[in-house]
Amino acid sequence: MINPDVTRYPAEAIERAVREFETPFFLYEEDMIRRNCRMFTDAFGPLFPGFQPMFAVKGCPNPNIIRIILSEGWGLECSSHSELWLARQLGSPPVYHTSNFTHPDELRCALGMGNVLIDLDDISILETVRGIHVPEFLSFRINPGITSSTMKSTLLAGPDAKFGIPWEKAVEAYHRAKDAGVKRFGIHMMTGSNVAEESYFSGVTAKLLDIAADVSAEVGINFETINIGGGFNVPYRPEQPTFLLATIAKQVREVFDQQCRRHRMKEPQLMVEPARRVTADAGFLVGTVQVIKNGYKKFVGLDVSTNAMPRTAIYTAYHHISVLGKTPDSPMETVNVTGSICENNDQWCIDRPLPAMNVGDTVVIHNCGAHGYAMGHNYNGKIRPAEYLLESSGTFRQIRRAETFEDLYRTVVPPLA
Repeated sequence: MINPDVTRYPAEAIERAVREFETPFFLYEEDMIRRNCRMFTDAFGPLFPGFQPMFAVKGCPNPNIIRIILSEGWGLECSSHSELWLARQLGSPPVYHTSNFTHPDELRCALGMGNVLIDLDDISILETVRGIHVPEFLSFRINPGITSSTMKSTLLAGPDAKFGIPWEKAVEAYHRAKDAGVKRFGIHMMTGSNVAEESYFSGVTAKLLDIAADVSAEVGINFETINIGGGFNVPYRPEQPTFLLATIAKQVREVFDQQCRRHRMKEPQLMVEPARRVTADAGFLVGTVQVIKNGYKKFVGLDVSTNAMPRTAIYTAYHHISVLGKTPDSPMETVNVTGSICENNDQWCIDRPLPAMNVGDTVVIHNCGAHGYAMGHNYNGKIRPAEYLLESSGTFRQIRRAETFEDLYRTVVPPLA
């Protein structure tokens, strides 16, 4: 069965956009971003008093996109110094700071902002915090030993993960924080990316609540917040289902009821920190066929390379591809779709049946709204494309210009003539 959530794209808007703008470009849909934000608040909000979603800035750091998300009542999850800087430029909304192997300058910034909930990735960083300023609130990221992901490289917990405090050391971490003068506490995990099991979130939440109960009993503290992270699945392949957030929320609610009753815990405020589920399916990368090569295979070369959106090159990730104006009934051929970087992994797909293409055809790459432009690079001197927003009114607004060759060398000293 074909999932229309994967194959859908705003064909009429993209057709208008390619007449108005030079390809390649990213196009984001405001309505889809707002819809996705409200799916979280509608699913979790009625079940969890004080529910607070925090958008993971790393997924899509364009400030124009983030302003839309903030207007829906979200806060921000920041995991780097520059993301804290961006949050300050955006008016200092509520921030959950979750960096790892953190530089003291970044901690000084976070501790000085006032609106930031500090989350530490390791017990040792507490000493750096003590040397700067002990906050009233502090959280630790816990590695509960449970993880899940659709890719090995994005397994974020367990013995091979660089993230979080082993759950066996949680009591020690909070003892030391309490001794340092912290008064209010949170607990956090982020254990997987694009998790493919719907029941996973309730299972890992149950484990985290067990850990929180042990810490509470041993240290004599209560937890104000529990942040269960992100990783909410987005289907990339047409045959994959879309998991219902309402189902996940109900499962997590059941776990909260069971665990809080079992451990006689006061229920903490629930927080989540998604990015992919908010913006991935709201963004598309649009390019034009430049060259068709009949070699050992048929290669279709676009005017956009994987430097613009590296997921297929880094992870061999699948991204659905549509050809504007073609339908499932169009003649098909098996092709590799590529960019022009001098690396053989610069391929959007390999041996994929797609509608037969000609030079000048418009190609649409789906699910590029998260970890797309944000992961882009300039290897081989490639410049990244412009970003446009399809506003709710139906009008286009440029939200980032395309890079220029001059941009690649602006930091060179002495400057080029």
